[in-house]
Amino acid sequence: MILLAASGAAGADQMPKPGSYGFNWLKADSRCKKLTEKDFSQVKTCTESSNAFGLQLHSHACKVNAQTELMVYATAAQCQEALETMQANGP
Repeated sequence: MILLAASGAAGADQMPKPGSYGFNWLKADSRCKKLTEKDFSQVKTCTESSNAFGLQLHSHACKVNAQTELMVYATAAQCQEALETMQANGP
């Protein structure tokens, strides 16, 4: 896994782009949404993954704060698949 800083030029080309889809995986009732520049401006770090929730999908876990960590995917369909898998395996 690679840890990327969201601020400044370092790693900026590796950050997910606005228009990606994501949800807050720390919140059970979260929903997928199209992410904007404003959403990413609050991100402190992102970690790349290719198997979040046991799915073989490229994703990023982007930490905003102690209550918000966005799981980010390239498409709405990938986001929805990951969200449903997470919810099905939750408590």
